[in-house]
Amino acid sequence: MTLLSAENISKKFRDQVIIECASFTIVEGDRIALVGKNGIGKTTLLELLARKQNPDSGNITYSRKCVVDYVEQEKSDYLDMTLFDFVADSRADLIAMFKEIQRLEHYLEDNPSDRVQLDRLGTLQHDFEQQGGFIFESEISIILSGLGFGAERYTDRLRNFSGGEKNRAGLARLLAGRGNLLLLDEPTNHLDIESTIWLEEYLSKLSKACIVVSHDRAFLTATADKVWEITLGKLENYTGGFERYLKERVARRELAEHHYRHQQEEIKRVEGFVRKYMAGQKTKQAQSRLKYLSRIKRLPPPQTDGRGPTIKVQSSGRSFHHVVSFEDVSLGYSSKPVLEGVSFDIYRGDKVGLIGRNGSGKSTLLKSLIGELEPISGDVRLGNNVNVAYFDQELSDLREDATVLDNLWEIDPSAEVGTMRSFLGRFGFTGDDVLKVVSALSGGEKTKLCMAQLLYHPANFIILDEPTNHLDIYAREALESALKEYDGSYLVVSHDRHFLDQVVERTVHLDGGGARVFNGNYSYFREKMTSVKPPPKVKNKKQKQDFIEFKEQSKRRSRLKKQIEKTKANIERLEKELVGIAHQLESEIPRDDWEQLHATADRKKATEDEILNLFAQLEQLEATDID
Repeated sequence: MTLLSAENISKKFRDQVIIECASFTIVEGDRIALVGKNGIGKTTLLELLARKQNPDSGNITYSRKCVVDYVEQEKSDYLDMTLFDFVADSRADLIAMFKEIQRLEHYLEDNPSDRVQLDRLGTLQHDFEQQGGFIFESEISIILSGLGFGAERYTDRLRNFSGGEKNRAGLARLLAGRGNLLLLDEPTNHLDIESTIWLEEYLSKLSKACIVVSHDRAFLTATADKVWEITLGKLENYTGGFERYLKERVARRELAEHHYRHQQEEIKRVEGFVRKYMAGQKTKQAQSRLKYLSRIKRLPPPQTDGRGPTIKVQSSGRSFHHVVSFEDVSLGYSSKPVLEGVSFDIYRGDKVGLIGRNGSGKSTLLKSLIGELEPISGDVRLGNNVNVAYFDQELSDLREDATVLDNLWEIDPSAEVGTMRSFLGRFGFTGDDVLKVVSALSGGEKTKLCMAQLLYHPANFIILDEPTNHLDIYAREALESALKEYDGSYLVVSHDRHFLDQVVERTVHLDGGGARVFNGNYSYFREKMTSVKPPPKVKNKKQKQDFIEFKEQSKRRSRLKKQIEKTKANIERLEKELVGIAHQLESEIPRDDWEQLHATADRKKATEDEILNLFAQLEQLEATDID
């Protein structure tokens, strides 16, 4: 069933063409990915379809049965509603029908012979069942659970929710509503990975049509069977999924470039003939070719996306091998731990991903790293010569009333304006963009500015909390490339699985109040988690032998653990000695005491070699498979 058709719709803002002569049809069951750079016009197109804006020209025709649902901006009317009531309110028609059924049931208790009202009750009950009324509340519970809300939150009022929670509540309301065309603008931005996977599966089973704006490549691959791309005002339609779109897009642009280049060569050849023979013996032929030039439809230059940001992450120099150590750490607030018994290490050059459900303790762990939260017990230690830079997903370091340029200038007031402009240009701020007030920037622009602040001064350990939120695909790819080339260490929190697969080599998974380390990227983590099988049942006659083997394994694990702890302690002791030796060389030994300088330098070299040998031993010990 066709839900809507658009014919030659166009939209401008001032002199900027957002959409030009776009035509398309949406049918029931379509799952469309709407892609393009930030600021290109994706949200404008959604608002046109949702009747929030009108096209400047062209028409959008809706079928009688088309109901468009779009996540609305926060309204004050909703703030005093509970979460469950807010979502249920999306089906006000069912609620009204249910109340009328209840009224008729009470009426008929006193008037059982009223055939007219009895028939009406039967009709209402049938309609209520057909429209899902009897399963509506359980459907809401399924949606809220999938989006990460526990049953204990159902009675909480929206005014007490964080911004991310309100966004998830709005998404739940849209999914539970009666719309058969869903417009989803960045639905995964405030979801954890598990909720994102749930949403993928939920959308794949819907008979409703949906248009999804997202820069999450894994999500688009899993949900879309068509792709619309907006580039320079043009809407291009691709059939097939997101991966097919990526390939066909390259092929289309190569073909367009070939046709354009061929036509330009032909025009140049004909123009040369006209110039050569217009005044000579072949004047008529030259005039004929001149008419040919005036009649041909000239192809426009091939579309390009323009340059994305050119992000470069500079290291402040090598840290010691041990960057961060968590030793039996419990973290939380007011003696109520969110995490308990957390132990893991980050070493120089490590590229670590931190994942877990919303509320699992990711932000809590990051706060302990930057010194905002003291552990309840255990030790969180940074190694020597570790310079930390922290990217806050809340973008709290930005001054909303200042310009882009002034926000960066606050970091280095003595810098030349040219230096600042050049640096900001690498993050996509060119020309007058640097004079924009931060409050007028889009979410993606604010993220890039915050990234510029973070990376202005070099650091050898970077902590990134959801850095891809609001970034388009091109900016995400630029960040991926920068992190791959960075020779320092980093810890990144992200729900973008493709991004994690590209930039992470170790994964720390928070779950159930604890932490588990996987020596691979996100796909490796998923593979390990899905391959875990319950232990096979054993027969009684094998139990004694299995118990003996288990005890032997336990002894070997205990011995190995002691060796690892001893090796780590020796490394820590020698690293402290190395700091003292370096201090002697720099400050305590007279510059003309060549004999002592030489002896101390030899001792420094021997200590460094011993530390390297111990790290090699530690690596072998940690790789030992006891099982």
